[in-house]
Amino acid sequence: MTDKELQAWWPDLGLVVIELRHNQQAAIADTLIDAVNAGCCSSEILGEVGAVLHRNRGLRSRLSNPAIAAWRAVLSDVYRAFPGLRLRHWFMKLIGR
Repeated sequence: MTDKELQAWWPDLGLVVIELRHNQQAAIADTLIDAVNAGCCSSEILGEVGAVLHRNRGLRSRLSNPAIAAWRAVLSDVYRAFPGLRLRHWFMKLIGR
C-alpha cells in the first residue's frame, strides 16, 4: 500500500504517515503502513497501529495541527475498538512509562 492509497482508505492515518515522512520519520511511517498491510482483520490492524502510535507518542508534538488532530482521530478509532486501552495508556502515562 502506498501513502496515497492509505490516505484514500484511512484519511487520518494517511495524513499522519505523510507528516511523519516530512519530519524525517520514514521508518515509523513505514511501520504504520506495514501494520496495515500485515493485519488480516480490522482488530489486528487497529491494535498494531495503536501500539505504534503509543510507542512513538512523543513525535506527535512535532506534527502540524491537522496531523495532530488526525493522530487523535486514529487513536479514537483504536479506543472504540479496544476501550480498555484508553485506561491502560492513561495509567502508563501517569506512572511514567
